[in-house]
Amino acid sequence: MFRNFLRSLQWRLVFIFISISIVLVVVIWVFLTKSVETYNYNKFAAGIEDGFKRHAAEWKDADIQYVVEDLKYRNVAKNDFLLINKYKTYTIFDKETQEIVSDAQSGEPATSEKENSELINGIYRSENFISVLADEKDIGNKAILYNNGNNPYFDYARELMINDKAYIFYFRYYREEFLDQILEFNRIIINGLVIAIIASLLVGYAMSRTITVPIIRLMHRARRIASGDFDQVLEVKSQDEIGALTNTFNYMAIELKRTLNEISREKNKVETLLNYMTDGIIAFDMSGDVIHINPAAKKMLDLNEPDYKFTSFCEKYGLDINLEEITYLGDTGIRETSISFKDKFLRVYFVPFVNKDKNAEGLIAVLQDITEQQKLENSRKEFVANVSHELRTPLTSIKSYTETLLDGMVEDTETAYNFLKVIDSEADRMTRIVKDLLQLSRMDNKSLQLNKKWIRVIDLVKECIKKVELKARGKKQDLENYVIGEIPLILADHDRIEQVVLNILSNAINYTPEGGSIVVYVGRIYSDVYIKVADTGIGIPEADLERIFERFYRVDKARSRELGGTGLGLSIVKDIVELHGGHVSIKSAEGQGTEVTVTLPVNNTQGV
Repeated sequence: MFRNFLRSLQWRLVFIFISISIVLVVVIWVFLTKSVETYNYNKFAAGIEDGFKRHAAEWKDADIQYVVEDLKYRNVAKNDFLLINKYKTYTIFDKETQEIVSDAQSGEPATSEKENSELINGIYRSENFISVLADEKDIGNKAILYNNGNNPYFDYARELMINDKAYIFYFRYYREEFLDQILEFNRIIINGLVIAIIASLLVGYAMSRTITVPIIRLMHRARRIASGDFDQVLEVKSQDEIGALTNTFNYMAIELKRTLNEISREKNKVETLLNYMTDGIIAFDMSGDVIHINPAAKKMLDLNEPDYKFTSFCEKYGLDINLEEITYLGDTGIRETSISFKDKFLRVYFVPFVNKDKNAEGLIAVLQDITEQQKLENSRKEFVANVSHELRTPLTSIKSYTETLLDGMVEDTETAYNFLKVIDSEADRMTRIVKDLLQLSRMDNKSLQLNKKWIRVIDLVKECIKKVELKARGKKQDLENYVIGEIPLILADHDRIEQVVLNILSNAINYTPEGGSIVVYVGRIYSDVYIKVADTGIGIPEADLERIFERFYRVDKARSRELGGTGLGLSIVKDIVELHGGHVSIKSAEGQGTEVTVTLPVNNTQGV
């Protein structure tokens, strides 16, 4: 309990005040007690010295019995040596025979050997007596308190030559005479001690509060700071060390708030950057646990696990990466690798992060989704292969027919003419391919200039229908046109939109069997004008719909080449429509016909 009590700084200070007061009172008590004893002993010794000064010369040639009688019966001991009561005694000791000549109780020698022995034994315990007996000095006046049962005393010894014989005068002063003074002092000291303790308690409590109250306020303020409250400022009530501490604490709180705000802002910036980065970020500590993973990384990896380990990450994607090896290499330990899963391609960079002492604290994995780049690369490779194939086929035909003609293997004119027609047809096909490629290239490079003007979509569609009408009749196909509602003028390149419509109509006629039907709708939906071409042709398999607008992509390659197609028509259609801010879509099912819809934005209403 006392230990718990002293845990409080305030009560420790009070305890220190009380302890100091007790120590001071005890010191004063010891000093006063010692002073009383010293004063009385000095008075006792001075009286003896005065007595010897008065009678030493007289006693020098006297008989010892005269001296004894002088002290005893002529009141010399009382009047001149101030041995006025029972508390002050004397004993005369024959130094040569070491016998007691007289003592203060009877003034006569000891009557029995036992009494003499007890008295001598008591005297022989005196340091003052022994020093005189041993001729170390003539006077033994050292103030030493001896305990004689319950009656302690001081003593005094002096050698005196009487009638050419050495005698030792031994005096005792019993403390009982001034014990009342000491007891009175003790009573005063005890009362003073009680008062001092009470005063120390009150003063110590009051003074300790001047120290502990500000400290307690600082402690409460520190707890509020720990909970995130930095706004309250402590009032400085003094200019001492506590005041300086309060000022320092207020300054610390302000600086801490500013620093934490800066850290919070930087943290928010970093978190915002990480959360909205397109690259995935995963941070691992040295034990392989995830410190942070941003949304992009979760999306790329389809992560739903709350706990994620570096080892499980490497095992899942078959990566031979060692965490310790990379972090050991420090800034130079950057590793790059790639992973693929679920039709995704990711490039991964492993970079260690270090502290200010350049010691590695973990590893950051940066994930880049290169799926589109990979698809583009694959498309590029496929496009190059398709271009090579598309050009090689007519070139092969041209070369073979040309070599045949050059070798003179064709003798009749009709066969030679047919060969030349094939060569001319293949050359035209190559020309169309190159022309389409150049057009696509200009659109890719944004160098194709559109000659926009206000056009009537209905009139344009009718013109296109007239141009393909003969071809449709040749296949006994019904070609119909419907206009739904009022169609406004649109700002567009007439020739390019005509190219789009003709391409779609040509495909519909080419891939619709004889006796089929083709319907062209023109209408308006909200802010768009649409042109829809629906046929009852062979349709497109669902698996091919996703790639139908890719360059050189054909559903039926043999039939497409047979019909003179380059495989670039729909790609050109898509690019032209998108250059006008529109959109093209295809709905189809194998054996159920195809529906192609082109939507173009209405820029304003310039009439119908």
